[in-house]
Amino acid sequence: MTTAYVNSTSLLDWQRTLGSAARAIESPCGQALARIGAAIEQYPERIPLSDYVGLLESIGERCRSSAIAWNVGLSVELPLGTDLGRAVLGCRSLGTALHWLCHYFPLLQDSACLRLDVEEDWTTLSYRIVDPTIWPRHEDAMYTLGVYAKLLKAAAPEAWSQVQVTVEAEQDQVRADLETIVDASVAYGGNANALRFPTSIINAPLNLARPCDPGILKKLSAELAKKRRQAPIAERTRQTIFREMNDGSVNQEHIARELGISSRTLRRRLAEEGHSFQ
Repeated sequence: MTTAYVNSTSLLDWQRTLGSAARAIESPCGQALARIGAAIEQYPERIPLSDYVGLLESIGERCRSSAIAWNVGLSVELPLGTDLGRAVLGCRSLGTALHWLCHYFPLLQDSACLRLDVEEDWTTLSYRIVDPTIWPRHEDAMYTLGVYAKLLKAAAPEAWSQVQVTVEAEQDQVRADLETIVDASVAYGGNANALRFPTSIINAPLNLARPCDPGILKKLSAELAKKRRQAPIAERTRQTIFREMNDGSVNQEHIARELGISSRTLRRRLAEEGHSFQ
């Protein structure tokens, strides 16, 4: 498989939060802080996703608490200085912000699926890494859910008591009482990491920044289209299969439709790269 990457900017959130927690460089958090600094120096722009997830797991193990990952997510400085930050934070409602975040998420991270499912009573924002070889990945999940929780709390803080948090990890794999950490009910062993919240707040106002210039959305869409065009069709097919496996929809026709091409074109383009769908 092609190496998957994630933007290194999130490491700055870890560096800032761990910096305030590390009383001494010899402490577990101090040692973790040193590793974060080394990773930022080695990967100033993008870090391989497997290295990133492994680093976060080692920090959780050293500091012996998933609370660190969750708190880093909650304390994240939402990136107003980036086009994606302006697009998301410039939205006037929670639902629109989450929609654009899901749509443009591939610009932040490869081999992951961020999905918003809106139903009549409940809405679910789910996240998972679709590369099955990257495991465990619990700390990455807690950090990411913490970031999304910050958006929910900014829009409708009174609704947090009704939120349910789901994590992929089984309860015996987690180093802490997650319900105490997230202050919400927690379900373990899920197909994805998720926040489930009342659909009634989907249109809650979100006034975190000036409205986004439409030109920024156009620029982001062009960047996303370019990234997809440059990705080998075999890799795009693998990622789509991994993403759809939980729903059982992995037949060739469905995958081709998800990729926006016909089954015949999918077969031809895979053959050009020396692969077949099977």
